[in-house]
Amino acid sequence: MDLIVKRRSCSRVVMSVLCLLFGVSSCSSDKENTETAVDQEPPTIPVGLKAENITQRTLFLYWNPAEDNVNVKNYSLYQNGEFLAGSGKPSYYLDDLVPGTDYTFQVLATDDAGNSSKLSEPINVHTSDPLVAELQFASGNLKDYLRDLLDIVPGISAKKYKVPTDNELNQWDSIIDAILDEDITKAVDEAVYLNYQIVEFTDIYSSPNQVYYILKEYEERLNYWGTFVFSKTPKRKDLVLAAPHVLHDQKTGYQAAFAFRRNVGKALFLSGAHRCDQEESSSCDGTTTSCSPNFAPYKISDVPHNTNSAFQVATENLFNAIPTSVFVQLHGFGKEPSDPYVIISNGTNKKPVKDYVLMLKDALLEEDNTLTFKIPHIDLNWTRYAAFDNTQGRYINGSASPCSVPATSTTGRFVHIEQERSKLRQDESGWIKISNALGKVF
Repeated sequence: MDLIVKRRSCSRVVMSVLCLLFGVSSCSSDKENTETAVDQEPPTIPVGLKAENITQRTLFLYWNPAEDNVNVKNYSLYQNGEFLAGSGKPSYYLDDLVPGTDYTFQVLATDDAGNSSKLSEPINVHTSDPLVAELQFASGNLKDYLRDLLDIVPGISAKKYKVPTDNELNQWDSIIDAILDEDITKAVDEAVYLNYQIVEFTDIYSSPNQVYYILKEYEERLNYWGTFVFSKTPKRKDLVLAAPHVLHDQKTGYQAAFAFRRNVGKALFLSGAHRCDQEESSSCDGTTTSCSPNFAPYKISDVPHNTNSAFQVATENLFNAIPTSVFVQLHGFGKEPSDPYVIISNGTNKKPVKDYVLMLKDALLEEDNTLTFKIPHIDLNWTRYAAFDNTQGRYINGSASPCSVPATSTTGRFVHIEQERSKLRQDESGWIKISNALGKVF
């Protein structure tokens, strides 16, 4: 039997050689010429189509992956019976929808050979009805009002923060423009489409009374981008104060609200979700141990490390609109034995012409001479908490691509303050030191 198999194999080789020598293209032994099988089997029909995060203009669709004998290549989404878009994954984010409108969605799967499944079962979706675009009014103590908003910020892994689309960021930029132009009617009309409202807040406990425009989300929050406050008549027109990590860097949100109110700066930015709210990584460079035991990329909800955020757009807008503006971010860190109490950086290791960092250091020492400091553009070997990968700092310092390229020079208009807890950010006894120092410098 083995001899027969060997002879057959040898015969096949000989026949193949002869075919090649005599140029015979369709020569084979015992019908070995096989044709490539054509895939004619379509994928299964996608099931489980659902819609989530439905707003006036946006929603998120997802479904269970279809199955195929070879490979599912693409999905086609249909809106009201007509093809809308293709997606390489079993989900799709829609924006630019019409508020208060009924939509029907279906999806089909296509494989590598171009075979398509039938359309899925339809789902009907009603976008949120239009919110009333009206300027809201409130009064009281600004610090207390903002504290109530800070107390409802979702914590770690809450999965509430929503990454804005390009269209939404353009809309956000237009809202900031309108506020700075004092066109509050326009700001109100445009904010409503992003589930935000404008509150004209009068601080009746300040003397004289101060009026602020607060850009805040409606009670039913959908985006968690944060709260943004603008003084109608700022006393310190160049000061823009920010707390990007209001939960992780404990007490910095309260501290920022306290210092902003006492100094009546131009604007205050407060983040709207924990920096570790989402599990997805930011596309911007840099790593941290804030959300995991080991160094890992920043999360998309970590707004000082993500250019695709309302926080970034607001910073860029004010930086360009107010040429003398200076952006002070309040942060906090866990002090190790070799660390100082305060690390103040301009986001680079370069010395600016006008050095707000050194001015703030001197002002803080006047408040508390027990404080110790590290300043990266003075202590050139110091890189811990130096903010070199802060995307707002990179933009302000002229980076060509703030998401991935460190700044090589400095404008001096960015100040990043890292504070050990007990000396400055634990309670009002420390907050007043920061507040007084800001008042002296600005």
